Amino acid sequence: MKVQFTKKKIGRQWLVDFVNEMNTKLSANISIVDNRIVFPEHIASGTCSYHQLGPEIEITIFNLTSNVALTVERSAHTESNYYSMHINCSPTEIVHLMNKKASQIGGTLNSSLLWCASDIPLSFQLEAGARFQSVIISMSKEYIQNFLWDNNSLSNSCVLRTTNTDTCVLTPDSHQKCDISHGESGKCCIDQLYIISRCLKSNIGQLKYELVQEIINFDKNSSMPEKLFLKGNILKILALFVKRISEKKERAKSNTRLNDVAKILEIKRIIDTHADSQHLCLADLAKSIAFSKSKLKAKFKEVTGKTTYQYYLEVKMEKARSILQGNTVSITHLAFELGFKSSSHFSQAFKKYYGVTPKYLLEEGVRVAI
Repeated sequence: MKVQFTKKKIGRQWLVDFVNEMNTKLSANISIVDNRIVFPEHIASGTCSYHQLGPEIEITIFNLTSNVALTVERSAHTESNYYSMHINCSPTEIVHLMNKKASQIGGTLNSSLLWCASDIPLSFQLEAGARFQSVIISMSKEYIQNFLWDNNSLSNSCVLRTTNTDTCVLTPDSHQKCDISHGESGKCCIDQLYIISRCLKSNIGQLKYELVQEIINFDKNSSMPEKLFLKGNILKILALFVKRISEKKERAKSNTRLNDVAKILEIKRIIDTHADSQHLCLADLAKSIAFSKSKLKAKFKEVTGKTTYQYYLEVKMEKARSILQGNTVSITHLAFELGFKSSSHFSQAFKKYYGVTPKYLLEEGVRVAI
């Protein structure tokens, strides 16, 4: 049996819709008492409680055994107004589907966290007799922005270039943008694309597992001390999650950079080996390491401090210098051997690089400093 509901924003309306849908599909008499779903015994035993901890954050706690086979699906909303953190600590594995991709999560060795934006469909499947222990934390986009953004930091201040533009004075790779809806001064916020991720799966680790178990076991009523306890644990879990994801992204960046460096060193080796005997095309060099031409040029400059052309020319000039000093050779022949279109083109490049013409070097037998 599949039960579907749509959740548009933070608030308990989805809970009412969810219960009404279950009653319709299961012909049951499920009710909500003090923000707790009360199931008939033939449907489920245990508890499912909802707590709104503020206008922008809420938590739903499942600690029950389903007595019917059930698929619960949250339909995708048209806008990404909030994010949900589904933490499954069920004693046995539960099938979750996020964006139509299935994951087996739960169990003592596979307790996992699913992070999902509201514009992505999410569901879980319960077998009859399955124990379901899970915490679902939903937070508005603004709550995540405020959690990750320090408005009091001088380094995070937003300054508009002019009063009629929405462009902040931020670095090109910044994960922030300026929202001018807050007046001429604007307001810096995290770009929608960079609020952690739209969807991902992560193992929760022992510490988060213990925090979730505390939440499940402490779920007794809606008193103020409990709400403070729940919010405290949620903030700890969110902080640990953001820290883990940030470290993972940094490791990925580091691995990507090492891989890029290795590829640039390979291009450098190709130039060192072949630049003095054949014409090397930038497009072919880029293709050989699966880079675009623009990426090759940018990365080569970043790694070597020189452009690809500068380095390519440097290798050719060094080869020409070593041949011309102390040898009798045809400048025209040497020019074509080094891949220049003509001897005059070669002479111009050589003089620009060393300050003397190849003919002068050849006839005078002088040595040119490297």
